[in-house]
Amino acid sequence: MNELNKILNSGEEILWEGKPAFWPFFISSFAGIIFGLIFMAAGSVPLIQGIKSGNYFMILFPHFWIGFLFVFGAPLYTALVYRHIFYMITNKRVLFQKGLIGRDFQIIDFDKVTNADVKVGLLDILFGRKSGSIQISTAGTVVYTKNGMSQRPYTLSHIADPYEVFKFFKEISHAVKSDIEYPNQFRPQNNPGYNTTFKPEDTLQK
Repeated sequence: MNELNKILNSGEEILWEGKPAFWPFFISSFAGIIFGLIFMAAGSVPLIQGIKSGNYFMILFPHFWIGFLFVFGAPLYTALVYRHIFYMITNKRVLFQKGLIGRDFQIIDFDKVTNADVKVGLLDILFGRKSGSIQISTAGTVVYTKNGMSQRPYTLSHIADPYEVFKFFKEISHAVKSDIEYPNQFRPQNNPGYNTTFKPEDTLQK
């Protein structure tokens, strides 16, 4: 159920809404299956020995259950959470909804965006009917670890028409950021660098 409307501000206009294509989104959760099978194989030996010997404390040996969660838990969670995942682009920001039990919302204001790119993976080609993902970076998505700096961007995962949505997002982002940094009343008459043509009635909504 899409509940993003609940957090829209007064006067905020919805320009695009979407959600992931199911099969690429669901199959992406299988990435940990090989890792999980290895853990299950390693943990099955003490598990079986414990059952045969009556030492049921061996059932608590964690490796088997960690592997079990990777193999079965991740796909099950992905299938259940799918119905609650929605994305929205408005004339002010990008909004994300997720969460299995309660709704979790993430918001990116356009003036916080530092970079964005679009990616079409193998799952999109095989199962998504031309779906793809848009990754959006901000200063907050930069994470510093012991191995150095890495990016954990916000992602519009496996959406339909990713290139069209990406172009639309870039146009709106540039227009809104330009209006924030160079308000209309302060713009010179001839300013090709910031003469944006985006209008609120422009939308990808069908």
